[in-house]
Amino acid sequence: MRNPFIPGKGQARPPKKEGKTPAQFSNSWQEALNAFYRDDDETALEIFLEILDTSPDNLRLSYLTALCASILNEEKTLEQVCSQVRRKNSRHPYAIGCEAVRALYYANYEKAEHLFQTALRSLPEDIDLYLGLGILYEYVGSEEKCVEVYRRVLELAPDNIRARIWLGTSLALSGEYLNAFAEYQYAKKLDPSVENPHQHLGRDLYAEGLIAEAAQEFSQAVVEEPDRPLAYLYLMDCYKRLNRFDETLDTYETIKQRFGNQLELLSQSFEQFGLYHEAIPLLEKMLKHNPDDLELLLRLSQAYQETNRIAEAIAILKKAVHHLPDSAPLWSDLARLHYHTRDFQQAIAAAQRAILLNRYDQEAYGILADALLFLGRIDEAEAAAKEMELARDEAWQRYQQRFAGDDADID
Repeated sequence: MRNPFIPGKGQARPPKKEGKTPAQFSNSWQEALNAFYRDDDETALEIFLEILDTSPDNLRLSYLTALCASILNEEKTLEQVCSQVRRKNSRHPYAIGCEAVRALYYANYEKAEHLFQTALRSLPEDIDLYLGLGILYEYVGSEEKCVEVYRRVLELAPDNIRARIWLGTSLALSGEYLNAFAEYQYAKKLDPSVENPHQHLGRDLYAEGLIAEAAQEFSQAVVEEPDRPLAYLYLMDCYKRLNRFDETLDTYETIKQRFGNQLELLSQSFEQFGLYHEAIPLLEKMLKHNPDDLELLLRLSQAYQETNRIAEAIAILKKAVHHLPDSAPLWSDLARLHYHTRDFQQAIAAAQRAILLNRYDQEAYGILADALLFLGRIDEAEAAAKEMELARDEAWQRYQQRFAGDDADID
């Protein structure tokens, strides 16, 4: 099920109109920077947006807001910020940085690199521009360039936690696991709240398919930080993949004993690992205490779908739609489930509502056309298919315009 809150699908975040004293601005700015440099982009973006509303001419703030929005896939926020900067007609390096971030978001990597390099020629010691360039090299899979950029950041700011962590990840992708671990350890010394170094290295090894080696790291992580569940879940999955079933069951029992009363934490962890059967009773229990919690409704519907409990998933989605009637992804998911149960009339109604809310929803068009065909409404099905092609062509043209950077400003 698609997330109805996916950035770019809903509205841009509303600006906050609260004024700030210089001291309050300074405190908020430092708080946002600290969050960004800790790799906490959601917190950073929230604060950046709040202070941007009262300081719209701060181009460094605009650049960092755009960068966080890009990382979090918040297209409308990104477009809004970049449009505001573009209207200033500034050639400041941070204004160029905003255009670089926008090009990066639309996968125009060559243009993005050129713009980042242009901005850095004017501000050759700016760590924020370097971090943006590092993200670009991550996206294109250039680990050597990533390492070079993050080492340059650390020459300028040795205690930058984000650069330490990202350098470690880049080194791990290059197979330099010991050096990666050293960077994770350094970041942990700078901020004890960051991820355990053994756990972080374990995730690197896990992603590369080195499951036995990953299990050793996760085992050490649970010894060092026994009150954090993520390493236990990774360890359990490693044991399962290694066919060490007794240890798998033992770890599962440990998880239930240690974290069984932390419903939110444990349910999210189960969902992360696709353990939906285990997550469902926890989600149901939480929903009893918070029956109108939209996020819980969506998570439970997803879990029901993953376990093929479609009727229950539909019932939950209908309740969610009642709370969020203008969410195109919700209506599209509801259409898909109705189609799955061969309730074609309901599928048609839900798909039409999804298209009304988002005329570029290709899945909704497909469901609509197929459901109409099953009911023998051939002309309507053909019309829906033609409209789907028109919408697809228009969406592709809009993307190409944005890729090239020559589309009109978006309000």
